[in-house]
Amino acid sequence: MPIDFLAVRSRHRLADVARRTGYRVDAAAGDVMVCCPMPDHDDRTPSMILHLDTDRYHCFGCGARGDVIQWVRDIYRVGVADAVRMLEQAGPLPGLPGKEVGTGRGPVLRVGSGADTPDLARTPAERVRAALNTAWRYYSYGALHDAGVAYLTGRGIDLAALEQEIGHAAIGRTPFRSADQLVTHLRDKRGFSDDELVDAGLARRTPSPIPGEPWKVIDFYRRRFVVPVRDEQGRVIGLIGRYDGDARADGVPKYLNPPRTVVYDKAEALYRPSTPRLDDDGQVVVVEGTIDALAVAAAAAKAGFSSNFAPVSESGTALSDTQVDRVLALHDRAPVLACDGDSAGGGANTKWATALACQGRESAIVAWPDGEDPASWLAEHGTAGLAALARKGCLEAPPGQLRPRHSGAAVASALLAGKEGESLEERWRAAFAPAERMAHKAGERYTTAALEALAPVVVSAAAEGSADDLGRVKDVILTVASYGRRLPSAAQVRYAELTALEIERADLGPAGWAQRQVESAMTSAQPARTTGAVVGLQTGLAR
Repeated sequence: MPIDFLAVRSRHRLADVARRTGYRVDAAAGDVMVCCPMPDHDDRTPSMILHLDTDRYHCFGCGARGDVIQWVRDIYRVGVADAVRMLEQAGPLPGLPGKEVGTGRGPVLRVGSGADTPDLARTPAERVRAALNTAWRYYSYGALHDAGVAYLTGRGIDLAALEQEIGHAAIGRTPFRSADQLVTHLRDKRGFSDDELVDAGLARRTPSPIPGEPWKVIDFYRRRFVVPVRDEQGRVIGLIGRYDGDARADGVPKYLNPPRTVVYDKAEALYRPSTPRLDDDGQVVVVEGTIDALAVAAAAAKAGFSSNFAPVSESGTALSDTQVDRVLALHDRAPVLACDGDSAGGGANTKWATALACQGRESAIVAWPDGEDPASWLAEHGTAGLAALARKGCLEAPPGQLRPRHSGAAVASALLAGKEGESLEERWRAAFAPAERMAHKAGERYTTAALEALAPVVVSAAAEGSADDLGRVKDVILTVASYGRRLPSAAQVRYAELTALEIERADLGPAGWAQRQVESAMTSAQPARTTGAVVGLQTGLAR
């Protein structure tokens, strides 16, 4: 019988399996450091990281890595079937030959909970910025810069024009020889203390292998390509590292953001690879990853369009009001949201669009083909691929062309989510609330786009509220029209088209006939029948 590996992994989380192996792992999430349990690794100081959120582990000493099944296979030297059988048996796992049991597994250190995290009050901001600037010069000099450029070239990103334009390196690389190579350079040759390097987010402490000796200070970024995050004055305030291997297989984050320091807060920072002055018809382009932002900036510089595109990415998963305000301050035209072409990217686009709409601002969304992102798209299409990010003329583009589309439908869907139990009037008001905060023309564009999400809701509510079958179709038409009369005239034609399609889907009549009926009813003053679907209708959308 085949093994359901997904079910096995879901039943046996890494935190539980580590406890069954003898570790005192109190946490259920986050990252913890432990002494490596592998039989051929005499590990006396924690060198293995357990990623409890993803149920993956990775030893920086011997290189062991994998999931819970691989954990049992590697430790006990058994095959897959025996490893699954041992996991499925209740109770502690067997003791290890040549290794003590229980507390003999060594200390369990919660990463980011103690002496390895920056102290925001210990080192002055000027000194932290100096350490970051020196580290960035080290990472982006000579062979390390060349390694970063080669990596991007392999992904179809040509940095030459961009770096000439900005006047400095856009990417670097961590050194290769040891885990404390940057620390040694900054401490021994540049005079920075260990505390200063930890407080700058450039280093972290791990316990010494010799009992009683101070903790060892090692580089925070290892095996990563790095880019600088700068403040509004152009000063380096943090570094973002992109893993140079298979992050999922190795159980490490693909992107490693800076920890919070006295100069860096991920809730406020945005990554911008270039800061050109934007033309009046330029646009801010919001993307998910730093590589995507670099790809857009590089393509724009190569094509001579840097004044038309300002790519930015956030440095964390939670979107803050400060980041929204910073994006809005970059240009007064609608931003283009171009997060990845997967479910997570779609959610990120909607999150941004809703936050912007609640501030009274429009936005447009690029819906990449499944699996695509800005970097892969531009690598395939070259500078001509920038057209997919160009907002100008996008509303008139033919349906099959990849261009930004107004975000109103996505925002309205997000605002309608979870409101199924509310009245049609309440849902109508929720969907159109952002239009109240927008300028007149922007509000009309938002309203027209939002109708794609609201038309099915109106028709469904009207059909459910109709009491008698004999007059049901007429009742639905009148209810739909009574809401349509509240719309700006520019949106009424689109509303009639969309509701007519929904009426046809509900088997109430052909779309062409329904559209004519809705349009006719909207121009008359005939009220909707009192069926409970419409209660307390007000005049129109308040402007």
